[in-house]
Amino acid sequence: MTVLRTIVELAGLFSGAAIMIFGLAQGWLAFRYWRSKSNNTTLETPSPWVGEYPTVMIQLPIFNEQYVVERLLRNVSQMDYPTDKLTIQLLDDSNDETSAIAALVIEELRKAGHRISHVQRPNRVGFKAGALEYGMGLDQAEFIAIFDADFLPRPDFVKQVIAYFADKKVGMVQTRWEHINADYSIITKLMAFAIDNHFSVEHGGRQASDGFINFNGTGGMWRRKTIEEAGGWRSDTLTEDLDLSFRSQILGWKFIFAENITTPSELPVQMSAVRSQQFRWTKGAAETGRKTLSNLWGSTAPLSTKVIGSFHMLNSFIFLFLLIFGLSTAALPFLGGNHFTIMAAILNVMITTSLLATVFTYWTSRRSGDFEKSHSSTSLITTTMTFLALATGLCLHCSRAVLQGLWGKATPFVRTPKLNVMADTTKVQGKKAYNITRVPLVVYLEVLMALIFVLLLVFAIGKPAMMFMGIYIFYAIGFAVVSVLSLRETRFG
Repeated sequence: MTVLRTIVELAGLFSGAAIMIFGLAQGWLAFRYWRSKSNNTTLETPSPWVGEYPTVMIQLPIFNEQYVVERLLRNVSQMDYPTDKLTIQLLDDSNDETSAIAALVIEELRKAGHRISHVQRPNRVGFKAGALEYGMGLDQAEFIAIFDADFLPRPDFVKQVIAYFADKKVGMVQTRWEHINADYSIITKLMAFAIDNHFSVEHGGRQASDGFINFNGTGGMWRRKTIEEAGGWRSDTLTEDLDLSFRSQILGWKFIFAENITTPSELPVQMSAVRSQQFRWTKGAAETGRKTLSNLWGSTAPLSTKVIGSFHMLNSFIFLFLLIFGLSTAALPFLGGNHFTIMAAILNVMITTSLLATVFTYWTSRRSGDFEKSHSSTSLITTTMTFLALATGLCLHCSRAVLQGLWGKATPFVRTPKLNVMADTTKVQGKKAYNITRVPLVVYLEVLMALIFVLLLVFAIGKPAMMFMGIYIFYAIGFAVVSVLSLRETRFG
């Protein structure tokens, strides 16, 4: 029992310390972002492009996007840029009716004078990364903009973004995402809240700290030369965008986060889609960290850039630490020990410190970011706590992704369904991407975890374990919300 107690205590201390450090690291980015906004030292908007416009290709990688492909094509065809300098590639790997829908729209747009190619590969080798690389070989445009199927770039996107490339050192420009359906449900509201924080505090904070930022897979533009010098698109991670971003910046290319340029997009409305998306992002980040971290530290980048970049690539590990921390606090009351009170106090201080830093992070995002400032302080704190509970509830699911990424287990690229959901009146029932025929095993495990933490709450009453009551409540709510939303979706989908 003594050995087991020591192991559990060390696991709790290590995971608690890691959670606290990651929380403080996010708080530091928030502070840097806030200071840059307060001092008006953010990136200046460049002057419009002078002289003849360069050639630009817009790549649209899709797979089975029957509900949004027409919307995508018609939207991109409205781009305000010289026709002889702009080409559009629909990189269509679909195996359903999407291709037929796209073909009809493309034929119509071609007759209207648009230069659009319908690229269909013989196979899906390399998934999205493979499609992007394949498409590059068919066109020699100097600059390449990329949009996923759920994005609706504004007509002035290319002209606004191309201006940043007057600086020959700039290799990529990422714009900020907007959300056309943020108010659709609690899921979309929380996802928008988290993504807004990523673009404001994380991208903005890293840029203000001279850290590496990353292309987010869509809503950005690349200089072709940057992609080629960095070795092209590679499919050995699920986050080909993060991988190429770090390879490029290690070589010395400058990346820009253009916060002033926004690109509307559609958020996933299903918990299954959120699970798929988070799994891919989490596993891909772990894969990229395993692959690229040593190259980062062996580069000539400044020490501060290496530290910020390390946190960037390893931030998906927070899910694994949350799982270990929760299990440790669940086990400690049953393992005895004379110093339980001291141990519980230390763990509470760690998690509270991280919580306060995280609240500050999201507070800074909403108050300093280029968002609507109508949210009250109470609403901000409530939304932050709700999102953190949801993230905690996903820790079991995403921990598996982290471990697979570390072990190098190859898994296919699973797309996030796009359903053309633009308002709370849009119906998604009956759409193929919405139908879920089987409840994943992890959902049942999350139900079990919710029950365990509820029972721990009852057990802790009147005992020393009451020191963990706040933690138990948080985990119980998180696992319950995530599992119930998943079960409800399966039942009523």
